[in-house]
Amino acid sequence: MPRMKILSSVEQESFDKPPVLNGSQRKQAFYINESISKILLELRGTDNKIGFLLSYGYFIMTRKFFHPLDFHSNDISHVIKQLEISADHSFKKYSNTTRLSHENIILEINGYVRFTEGAVEFLNAEIFKMVKNQQKPKLIFFRCIDRLRQAKVELPSCRRLSLLILNTLNSYKRNLSTIIQQSISEETKNLLDELFIQEEDSKTSRYRLTLLKKISQSSKPTKVKERIEDLDFISEQYRRIQPILDATGLKHEGIKYFAGSVLKSQIFQLNQRAEEDRYVHVICFIAHQYFRLQDNLVDVLLSVVRTYQNSVQREYKDMCFDQRRNQTKSISTFLDTLDENVFALINQIRSVSQAEYISDSEKVKEICELLKEDKSDHFKQLKETFEEEITPIEYFKIMESKSIRLQNRVSPIIKSFTFQAEPGASDLIEAINYFKEKDGVIKTNAPSGFLDKDQLQAAVTEDKINPSLYKAFLFIHIANAMKSGLLNLTHSYKYRPLDDYMISKERWEEEKRELLKTADLDSFTDVEKVLNDLDTNLIEQYKLTNNNISSGNNIHFKPFPAGGFRIATPALEEKEKDPLQGYFPDRHFVPLTEILYTVNRSSKFINQLQHHQQKHTHQARKPAMFASLMGLGCGIGARKMAQISDSIKENEIEHIVNWYLSKDNLQAANDAILKIMDDMELPNIYRRHKDKLHTSSDGQKFTVRGESLNANYSFKYGGKEQVVSAYSFIDERGLLWYSHVFSAAERESAYVIDGLMHNDFVKSDIHSTDTHGYSEVIFGTTHLLGFSYAPRIKNLKKQALYIFKSRKTNKQKDWTVRSTNYVNESIIRENWDDLLRLACTIKLKETTASDIFRRLNSYSKQHDLYKAMKAFGQIIKSKFILQYLNDLELRQSIEKQLNRVELANKFTRAVAVGNPREFTQTNKEDQEVAESCNRLIKNAIICWNYMYLTQKLKRIDNEENRERLLTVIKNHSPISWAHINLLGEYDFSEERMQDSLGVLA
Repeated sequence: MPRMKILSSVEQESFDKPPVLNGSQRKQAFYINESISKILLELRGTDNKIGFLLSYGYFIMTRKFFHPLDFHSNDISHVIKQLEISADHSFKKYSNTTRLSHENIILEINGYVRFTEGAVEFLNAEIFKMVKNQQKPKLIFFRCIDRLRQAKVELPSCRRLSLLILNTLNSYKRNLSTIIQQSISEETKNLLDELFIQEEDSKTSRYRLTLLKKISQSSKPTKVKERIEDLDFISEQYRRIQPILDATGLKHEGIKYFAGSVLKSQIFQLNQRAEEDRYVHVICFIAHQYFRLQDNLVDVLLSVVRTYQNSVQREYKDMCFDQRRNQTKSISTFLDTLDENVFALINQIRSVSQAEYISDSEKVKEICELLKEDKSDHFKQLKETFEEEITPIEYFKIMESKSIRLQNRVSPIIKSFTFQAEPGASDLIEAINYFKEKDGVIKTNAPSGFLDKDQLQAAVTEDKINPSLYKAFLFIHIANAMKSGLLNLTHSYKYRPLDDYMISKERWEEEKRELLKTADLDSFTDVEKVLNDLDTNLIEQYKLTNNNISSGNNIHFKPFPAGGFRIATPALEEKEKDPLQGYFPDRHFVPLTEILYTVNRSSKFINQLQHHQQKHTHQARKPAMFASLMGLGCGIGARKMAQISDSIKENEIEHIVNWYLSKDNLQAANDAILKIMDDMELPNIYRRHKDKLHTSSDGQKFTVRGESLNANYSFKYGGKEQVVSAYSFIDERGLLWYSHVFSAAERESAYVIDGLMHNDFVKSDIHSTDTHGYSEVIFGTTHLLGFSYAPRIKNLKKQALYIFKSRKTNKQKDWTVRSTNYVNESIIRENWDDLLRLACTIKLKETTASDIFRRLNSYSKQHDLYKAMKAFGQIIKSKFILQYLNDLELRQSIEKQLNRVELANKFTRAVAVGNPREFTQTNKEDQEVAESCNRLIKNAIICWNYMYLTQKLKRIDNEENRERLLTVIKNHSPISWAHINLLGEYDFSEERMQDSLGVLA
């Protein structure tokens, strides 16, 4: 692979320099025990004692050694105090020879060895295995550190470890080129070269390769057919190159990497590559687009079927409403008719029969006269009207009437796919094969085993089949099977079988012990011990919570006589009413460009925006970089940003957006700013507990301009527009460390763990979400991954609480809060190995949690792994609810942290001045890039606020005023933007106000 930086400059510095320790860590690192005390007594010279203890402490914390020039002054002062040396001592005389001798002693004490050639050989073998598995270079780097620690080998410098990885990567790439040269035929070469030939009929005609790059998001029949044609073309290409691709052993990550360069490059840039290198990239591009096209068409299938079902249900409801309205009208008419024709007649007959002045014979005669008028026809007509209206609306007729529109979009997709079916889908596969063989023509012998009873009665009557209704049912069943995992695609990123996303069973069996140790999950190996410990902890929490309720200690818990309860959470009182905004500049709005420039000088975040092809060392101009970030992050748009900016050209911004602004690069840039804030003292004023960090996440809805398969229609949030959810993470200090963009129809809970696993600078101890971010599966997974999960759950009193069956005899009649269900221990035990395999996959970052849960969540009815994870999560959820009811501080902390993320959501819209409630991008990757730019600008503003307040505190001489400002800061948020000029500046010069377009001419 090309030259690249595995770690960002911030990460490199962090790795190669001694760790920044807080007070408790410093005490732990430089603690002088008996054995260290004996060694110190044998050392000559004060500097040697100081140097030894510092080297020892740093090694204990990091398992590596550092140069004395890099030792931190705070640590030196602490060690001098520990050794009871004069406070004015200057630590200068610590020779390299003595230092190396001390390092050998430290290694021997801890049972470690030097990083020698033997360690290099061992590590190279490990790196090769990881490279072969297509793991990312950064992940390989940190995995190497884990391997060295397990083997008790000192850690080398960042540069040396990076070189080992890069050498293996480059060797692997050369090997790929050799494999392709040996495997590729002249016929295949010619086939690939045709992609670079321009059509002859027009000089402006585009290359076939260029046409294949853009994948439409539309579900219109013409657009779907265009993609089917592209899929037919590229599937033939894939069939030719698949043996070559298989020979290379490239997996999805490797394919995405090489394909990414083709997607960003122009034809002339690809032609400049060496032939074998170009073929590597183009082969990966074909595979990548083949997978993406199938994913895209499945998304279309699911979206169209969902829209069809919603349309049918909506029309059915409308007709039912009309029916009820007509019935109400008919009943009113009927009652009027009864009054007029029945009850009036009865009253007349009664009047005649009771008349005293008329004889009986005359009464009979008059009654007969009254009965002569026949009203039966009118009543018969009214009866027929009632009978017609009370007949149930035929739901299936509505489905049939709307089927053609569905067929136009879905039929071509079904015909183009080759499905991979689970055993339970045999009837459905038979129907799909029939549909494809008959080219969509449905006859009486069409398979019907997949239909349920009602559908069968509706579609098949008197040995005749209703083709439109049959196809509608078939497409609905296919969509449900795709979501539930009964049907999968072999060549796909999103719709493969669940097992494909996890560590393979073969590898798991071979490396289970090592994988569990690396993932720090070896304490969960014994399922009986895990369940016994949880059983004990859960029953103790039941007792504690109920004892506090019964004793009156929990004054905020109010039980209802009829069952249920109410739990109150009083708001935290603000001790200070003065707004923090008053301490920011009030006569001068700070330009956003100044904010970015100032923060960049401290964090160098621009340096993290590297060219996709990392062999390129040329860095784009900073002003153009800032303009590009603001164009996307502020919702202005790249093109418009260039048009309204002096000295910035449109093609310059387009080049930066294309080559530099990737999600990974922007994440690294955000991390650089987070690192600056993480190193500051002031942000820690917001921590509730010094040794714990509370984080939270929440989503906010945005409409999308144009059709997007990453969005869905939601009348509640977007009216007639499609909607996405931008899901962001924040900690107590206001650091926004991660974000995702996904369809508003998806559950937010699937993405919670993605943010928690991205914890390079923000290590969450307790994480909160609202109800949308909660699920029992997430409770179970976070427990295995070592996070404390504390959501705010709606309708808490309706939540089911669980207890182990071994506690059946436990007296619960005196408890106010009781269990309602028993833990399903058997399914947990039966699937424990797979639970650990899933947790290992996520913990080792081999697959993102959202990819796994997107498939796992849809398996709920069939998959034992889902049931087992849910059953395990029910234990953890029950314990949390009991803690939540019992702990006022916990409830207040959750509320406060969720308020922070709500404020961050407002901040998002304030920064996006161009389109505060809309994404102009339709593609998921582009939406996430725009969201990352927005987050970078927010982090830069928060960082600037901290820097400004820190300087303000330093300038205050009066301690009382300083404490007052600290109190105000503590009681208000650093997320403040009223003093920032987000709108740009206006030019009222004579030159700029001239009629440039000749309107007055």
